[in-house]
Amino acid sequence: MTYVHITESPGVGLAQYRTVHEALGPEPVAGNLWHFVGECDGALTVVDIWESADDADRFAAERLFPAFDRVGIRPGPDARVRAFEAAVQTVAQG
Repeated sequence: MTYVHITESPGVGLAQYRTVHEALGPEPVAGNLWHFVGECDGALTVVDIWESADDADRFAAERLFPAFDRVGIRPGPDARVRAFEAAVQTVAQG
């Protein structure tokens, strides 16, 4: 089931994002369909669309959190996470 994960990290900017992104390495991220990042109102905002919540959880455990540890950057306690699963897939007709 398609899974959308949105993280807003106040006080974190694109420079820190790029540092973590480089630490992830060049390997493709299994199950990630779309990845968007930007700054909004002083917070780094990351929107990921995944094939499943399991893919997102696996990526976080196996690659993202270790990358945070390697570079010494972590979202602060005020980071906000929103997650949604698609209950029904729709097809546009035209």
